[in-house]
Amino acid sequence: MFFASGVLATTEDSSLKDVPLQFRDKHLKYNSIADMNKNANLRLGMQTGFVFVDKETRRLLPNAKIDYYKSTPDMAYLVANGKLDGFVNDEPIIRYAALQNPNLGYIHAGFEPMDVVAVFPKNEKGRKLRDEMNVFIERYRAAGLLDSIDQLWLGNDETRKVVNFPKAKEGMPTLKMATNATTAPFEYIKDGRIVGYEMDLMARFATEMGYGLDVHNVEFESVILGIETGIYDFAAATLSATPAFKEKNYLSNAFYVSECVMAVQILDGKKTQQIAKSPEEMIESLNRDGAKIGLGTGSAFEKVLDTFFPKAKSLFFNTYADMAKSIEAGKLDAMLVDEPTARLVVASYKGIEIVNKLLEEADYAFAFPKNEKGEKLRAQMTEFIQKSNKQGLKTDLEAVWFGSDESVKKIDLSKLKATNGTLHLATNTEVAPFVYIKDNAIVGYDIDWVVRFCEAYGYGLEIVNMNFESILPSLVSGASDLAVGEITITEERKQSIDFSVPVYDGGVVAIVKRAAEGEAVASDEETLWVSLKSSFERTFIREDRWKLVVDGIGVTVFISIMSAIFGTVLGFLICLMRLSKNKIADAIAITYIRILQGTPSVVLLMILFYVVFARTGLDGVWVAIIGFGMNFGAYVSEMMRTGIEAVDRGQMEAALSLGYTKVRAFFRIVFPQAARHFLPVYQGEFISMVKMTSVVGYIAILDLTKASDIIRSRTYEAFFPLVTTAIIYFLIAWLLTRVLTAIQKRIDPRNRKKVSF
Repeated sequence: MFFASGVLATTEDSSLKDVPLQFRDKHLKYNSIADMNKNANLRLGMQTGFVFVDKETRRLLPNAKIDYYKSTPDMAYLVANGKLDGFVNDEPIIRYAALQNPNLGYIHAGFEPMDVVAVFPKNEKGRKLRDEMNVFIERYRAAGLLDSIDQLWLGNDETRKVVNFPKAKEGMPTLKMATNATTAPFEYIKDGRIVGYEMDLMARFATEMGYGLDVHNVEFESVILGIETGIYDFAAATLSATPAFKEKNYLSNAFYVSECVMAVQILDGKKTQQIAKSPEEMIESLNRDGAKIGLGTGSAFEKVLDTFFPKAKSLFFNTYADMAKSIEAGKLDAMLVDEPTARLVVASYKGIEIVNKLLEEADYAFAFPKNEKGEKLRAQMTEFIQKSNKQGLKTDLEAVWFGSDESVKKIDLSKLKATNGTLHLATNTEVAPFVYIKDNAIVGYDIDWVVRFCEAYGYGLEIVNMNFESILPSLVSGASDLAVGEITITEERKQSIDFSVPVYDGGVVAIVKRAAEGEAVASDEETLWVSLKSSFERTFIREDRWKLVVDGIGVTVFISIMSAIFGTVLGFLICLMRLSKNKIADAIAITYIRILQGTPSVVLLMILFYVVFARTGLDGVWVAIIGFGMNFGAYVSEMMRTGIEAVDRGQMEAALSLGYTKVRAFFRIVFPQAARHFLPVYQGEFISMVKMTSVVGYIAILDLTKASDIIRSRTYEAFFPLVTTAIIYFLIAWLLTRVLTAIQKRIDPRNRKKVSF
C-alpha cells in the first residue's frame, strides 16, 4: 500500500509545486526546501533516534542547525509558534499534528518513500515471529483490511479508536512489544491507554495467533536497543526499513508506505516574512545595564544569571503568572524558568515567547532530609525509579502529564494502604505540569511518581502545599519526609538535603516579550468583553476553582478571629505583668514585647512551624494562630496599658470606697473606661493583622491569598484572581470593623444603663 496524498495536479504557480493542495491557499513560511536553504540562520528540529532522517536532512539542508527533541508534539508546537523553522517526519504524523494546530502546515521534502515495518531480533524466535507476521500482513493486504485500518486511524471518528491488547490463549506465550507512543496516529496515548494504527494491527496479529501482548512504552532510542539485547520480542514504533535496521535485525514486510515531509509554520495574516533574531542575538540583547530578569523565589538560577546576564538586574517573584504579566506590560525584559513549565506559560499568554536555546541543562529529582529515615526513603525511591524506567513508566507518565488529554490527568490516593506508615510530602502547586491543583486536588507528573512509589512500598501519603522557599527548611527540620515539585539538583542543595536519581531531564530557558505582529484585532469593546468573560470562566468556573476561593476565605477568617481571641487574652496577661510591681515580671513582659515587635510575622511563623513545632505534627493553621496571636498580643498589651494608665486613679479609689473589691472595681469601672481609649487603636491593629495573614502560605496553609496564587499559576490570569482577592479582603475587614464598632459602643460606659448598688 502506498499513501498517495502527496500526488498533486499541475498548477500554474510553479513556486507551489512542493506545497500540498490543502495548503496552497495558505501563506507558508517556506514553500520548498530551496526556500529553506536561503535562510542562513535555519534551525530545524529532529527526533532523537531518527538516524536515516537526520542523515537525509543534513544532505538536503547542509547549513541548517539541528536541535534534538524527544517527541513530535514538542517540535510541532515550536514550529507553529515560529521557534523552529521545521522538522521532518512521516506525512501521516505531521498531518495529524497539523489537525491539532491551525498554524502548522507541511511541504514535500524530496525524500524517498519509506516502508514502515515491525522489527524483530536476529534469533530463531525473532525469525519465526517475522515469518508469522509476514503471512498475517499479506493476508490483510489481500483482504483490503490494511486500508480499513488506515481509514479508521486517519479518520475523525474518535469513538472507534480503541485498542484491546489480548491475553495469551492456553499454552501460548505473551509477547513483549516495544513502542514509543508519541507519534500519532501510529502510536499514542488516548484516555490513558496506548492506541494507534500500529497498535491496532499488532493487537490483531497477536489475537489471531493466540499470543498475549505486553506493550512497553519506552524512549525511542531504547526501542531498537531493547530488540538487539533481546529484552523485547519485537517492536512497532513507526520504524522504517533502513539499511542499518536490515543489517542487525529481522524486518517484516511493509504494512505502510509513507512519504517524509517537512513541517513548516503557516503565516496567514502576515504580509511580510521576516527572519527573527537568532536565539544567541536575543540572549545577548538581554545582557545590558538596566535589563530586568525575573526569577522565581527560591530558584537556583544564579549560575545562569552570572553566565549569560551578568549586567542585568534580577527581580524575584512568587508566581510565574506575575512574571509573565510583567513581561507583557514591559516591566520585565525576561524571566528564567524550567523548560517544561515554560511551554505551559507561553501557551497561556499571547504576548510572550520562549527563546529557543537551553541556557543550562538540569536534572529534576525528589529531595529527602539528611537523616536515617530520609536515607532509607531515598534508597527505596531510587530503586523504584530505576526499576520503573526499565518498564517504560517514565515515558508513560510524560505522555500523560505533558500531553493535551486532560481526562487522564488524575491521581487516586484512595488505593494507598499505610501499612508502613504515612509519608509527609512537601511540595509547591505552582509548577505545572509537575505539581498543580486540578479539580481541587493536587496532581501532576511528580505526584503521580510518588503515589505509585507509596503504593509499591506500602506507604500512606499526606501532601502539604507550601511556598517553594519553605520546602528546604521543612526537609532540614524533619517536618517533611520528602519533597517534590520540579526540584533541580544542585551542588549547593546537596549540602543540606539528599536527592533520588533524576526523574526528568530538562533545563532552563528564557521567556521574553513577543515581537509585535500586524494581525487584525477585534474592537476594543469586544476584546475587553470577551477577555473578561474568558478570564472569569477560567478563574472561577473551570474545574470548580471558586471552591478554592471559598475554602480560602474560611481559613483566613478562622485564623483571624482565633488569633485575635488568643492575642487579646495573651495581651491582657502581659499588660498585667507590665502593671505589676514585680520587677521580674515587668522585665519579662518588656523583653517579650520588644522581641515580638521587632520580628517580622513571616519569620516568626517559619520559626514556629519549621523549628519549634517541626516534630509535633501540629497543623499549620494552629501554628499560624499561635504566631499571629503572639504578635498581636505584644501590641495589644501596650494598647491596654496605655488605656488603663489614661484612667484617673481617683476612679479606682472611688470604687473601693463604695465597697467594690479591687478585681470588681477594675473590670466594672477602670477597664471599660480604658477600653474607650484603646479600642479604636485595637480595631486598626486587628484589621492590619487580618491583612497580615496573607503570608500563611509560607507554612503550607491554603488561605485566600494562596488560593489566588494557585488559580493564577493554573490560568495565568491576573485580573480576576487579584481583584477578587482585594475585594474579599476589603469585605472581611469591613464586616469585622462593624462587629468591633458594635462591641465598642456596647461596652462604652456612656451607653450603658445606670445600675444601682
